Amino acid sequence: NSQIEAQIELQIESQIEALMGRLHAGFEHWRAQPLAHRSGVLRLAADALERRRDEFCALLVKEAFKTWGDAVSEVREAVDFCRYYALQADERLADQVLPGPTGERNVLRLHGRGVFVCISPWNFPLAIFAGQVVAALVAGNAVAAKPAEQTPAIAQRFVELLHGVGVPSDVVACVPGLGETVGAALVRSPLTAGVCFTGSTVVAKTIARTLAAQDGPIVPLVAETGGLNAMVVDSTALPEQVVDAVVQSAFRSAGQRCSALRLLAVHEAVADGVIEMLRGAGATVAEVSLPELKYAIAAYYLIAMPEASSNLARYDGVRYGMRVEASDTNAMYGATRAAGFGDEVKRRIMLGTYALSAGY
Repeated sequence: NSQIEAQIELQIESQIEALMGRLHAGFEHWRAQPLAHRSGVLRLAADALERRRDEFCALLVKEAFKTWGDAVSEVREAVDFCRYYALQADERLADQVLPGPTGERNVLRLHGRGVFVCISPWNFPLAIFAGQVVAALVAGNAVAAKPAEQTPAIAQRFVELLHGVGVPSDVVACVPGLGETVGAALVRSPLTAGVCFTGSTVVAKTIARTLAAQDGPIVPLVAETGGLNAMVVDSTALPEQVVDAVVQSAFRSAGQRCSALRLLAVHEAVADGVIEMLRGAGATVAEVSLPELKYAIAAYYLIAMPEASSNLARYDGVRYGMRVEASDTNAMYGATRAAGFGDEVKRRIMLGTYALSAGY
């Protein structure tokens, strides 16, 4: 087994180096393109994504198990990223004439660094993926984009969209695979000029240590990781709005968002009323009994993230170890049937309702 694993690792390394070499060659041509061309391509991508909104929403529902509302919001966010970075590039990356104290002409020009490795998570497989990629592209970099292993099709579709609006195939490439193999090989590559990462703090630290241990110029790391998000509510706040915001923030996407609420601080003058309203809101969110809800959460994770199934054993009542493919609808129904759900519960899991309730 160790010999097979070593051979696979060598194959991955060689394939990654070939890809990085191709992207580095494409980078030389891409960074020479005028800034107006690069930002214009981002605007074309935004327009194309808007036109294909329904297609990308359907893919988000199918592969990432988004609710329809969340899918629409995510496509809009990806469109906003394209237009935002195009605007920022036009304003911030243009040549700047600097003072010439002795009469000389000084011009500051910013240029791309090389091949950026962009590693994105499963919880926003289009918006965060797109944001990382287009920001690096408009700055004149080539991009090796590694999506989460759970959501490669969404990423590939967006990269194909970029190719369709004028980004060359040797400038941006989708590189699906496991983080510990493909992701690690990309980070270790001597042709990596920068890394953008969104995910866990543990993995971000591993990437930082890997980059720090390499010889040569310092490789920048832009990392967005987890935190303790707080909401502070003063006595003038409208309780109904507070409760709605708390539920939305804490439980959308099963709480698996960097912006998910973790700490609620309420002024003592209104605390009792807000807490009572939150109890009522919680009762409407969790429409099934706790054991049934645990099974629903288990089924959701077993379907959407099979590798997380081992972590579910700590919950009472979650003891079956089923693993099903996310694209297999029959297997999904089989998982819900094995957990003893009725048709309504199965329907709600398919629609993603319990993704809003899984605050574990």
